[in-house]
Amino acid sequence: MVALNEVPGVVMTLVLIGLILGAGALALSKFSDTLTAGSAAKYAVDNATAGIGNLSTQLPTVGTIIGVAIIIVVVLAAFAWGMGGRKGR
Repeated sequence: MVALNEVPGVVMTLVLIGLILGAGALALSKFSDTLTAGSAAKYAVDNATAGIGNLSTQLPTVGTIIGVAIIIVVVLAAFAWGMGGRKGR
């Protein structure tokens, strides 16, 4: 599970992944322009560019799942702390 002190690292990781995927897609699209139309190399680069684009569209979903996991951990920790505090009284 993700602890609250790990949230900045998780967010920074998602941002870095988005930047890397964006730079990769940009580089591949520029490289694709230099290839011969209809060649196997152009086909492969175009497919890779589309794949990176599809992968980068999933980053918001991953962020949402991580956010929900953090909320669940906080709620469960609050219940566990609340129950533990009552046993001692």
